[in-house]
Amino acid sequence: MNLRNSILLNILVWMIGSSLLHADWATVTALDLPVTKLSPNPLKAKAAMKERFEKQIEVNDSFLKEFPNDSHAYESKLRLTVAQARLGSLEQDQSAVDDALSKLMALEKQAPDESQRAEAMFRRISLQWQNLGSDPDQRRDRAVTSAQIFAAAFPEDRRSARLLAEAASLCDNHPEQKKPLIEQALSLSKEESLTQRLRDDMKRFDQLGNVVSLSFQSMGGKKIDLTDYRGQVVALVFWAADSAPCLLWMKDFSTYASSMEGLKVIGVSLDKDRADLDAALNALKINWPVAFDGKGWQNSIARQFGINAIPTLWLIDRQGRLQALNARDNYQFTINSLLGHH
Repeated sequence: MNLRNSILLNILVWMIGSSLLHADWATVTALDLPVTKLSPNPLKAKAAMKERFEKQIEVNDSFLKEFPNDSHAYESKLRLTVAQARLGSLEQDQSAVDDALSKLMALEKQAPDESQRAEAMFRRISLQWQNLGSDPDQRRDRAVTSAQIFAAAFPEDRRSARLLAEAASLCDNHPEQKKPLIEQALSLSKEESLTQRLRDDMKRFDQLGNVVSLSFQSMGGKKIDLTDYRGQVVALVFWAADSAPCLLWMKDFSTYASSMEGLKVIGVSLDKDRADLDAALNALKINWPVAFDGKGWQNSIARQFGINAIPTLWLIDRQGRLQALNARDNYQFTINSLLGHH
């Protein structure tokens, strides 16, 4: 290659590279589409997400340098900072996450109007919820506090009710926190689907501490009535064989339950396909009574009790009273307590 061609090639490479630096707003928003086809290989999936976050950082940084006074400049700053936080979280770089959260807090104060201030605060809270820590009590308290702060600042924002509802979902073992959150979210909800979910939450909450009334005919044709179980501790499991998280959880729970003398288990299936359910029951070696009506999420028992998440584990004491709204994550401790094991 002669000198002239070499110079032309270098100019061409520079032009291609510099064209990436002239990112208009359409280029920025084009990166909003999620990465939907991630590799099942964790390393490759992580690499793809890293590439996406780095691209968002590059494009927004370029946009802000090229158009610092554009009407979208503030929003671009939000996008840039969120991408930096996500990249930091992906790489487990807590200092980068903390730095981005500080920038978002500063951007809240610089917001040109209330709508954009709400957007900045919501994005910060969303990121904080992804980094709440591993301690359950700490996670719950931080989520509740941030949801209440947002709702107090922006009661008319549709996201206020959603945040309160999500915070309430972390409070199943803390009814003193859960009920006020549900009530507040209901008062602010502007979406029928969310309102229905919250009504379900309240329906479940109202069962806590009360005698559970339930009777049905099991898949095996036996009449099941909870009144016949008085004097025994009962685990009432709402699940579905077509749910991978349910199957993973049920694998451990069914093994545990079969070893617990004095514990009675009743299952409520939210499946539509009987064949799938039968296969799962056989694979898990489950022989406890199961209610099944083929209606999926419209299962009559699930609707009666406001079940809107699975797996859900209710624990009922010897007097027939509901003692846990969802003991899914700490069932060993609670069951042992109800059985009187120490």
